[in-house]
Amino acid sequence: MGIVTGGLSVIAANMSGSSLPIKIAIGTSGLVFASGNTTLGSEVDRNLITSTDLSTTEQVTFVSNFSAPEISGTILKEFGTFTSGNTMLDRQVLAGSLVFDGEQELQAQTTFKFFMSGT
Repeated sequence: MGIVTGGLSVIAANMSGSSLPIKIAIGTSGLVFASGNTTLGSEVDRNLITSTDLSTTEQVTFVSNFSAPEISGTILKEFGTFTSGNTMLDRQVLAGSLVFDGEQELQAQTTFKFFMSGT
C-alpha cells in the first residue's frame, strides 16, 4: 500500500474535521498505484467505516463492511480510504483479484502505521 499525495496532506493536518477517514471504497481496476492518484481506477462501491481500532501504539485500523448483494458480480482488484471531503488517503492494488458471486460478504480493512524516519 502507498499513501498518496493527498493523504500526506491530510496526515499533516492532524486528521481532524473533514480530514478524518470515513469511508472505504472498492474497485475493479488493476492500474498500478501512483502517488498522485486521487480516485480509484474504477470504483464499484463505497461504505462508511464501521469500526476504528487504536489498540496498537502508533497505528490506527479502519474497517468497512460490504454485504453480499451490493458486491455481487464484483471482481475486486483495488480499494482505498476516503475522507468526508472525498480526499483519497491511500490506494491498494491487489496482486490478484477476488471474485464475488453473491454469496460472500467483504470486510475491508486499512491500517495506517506512523513512525519517525531520519534525524
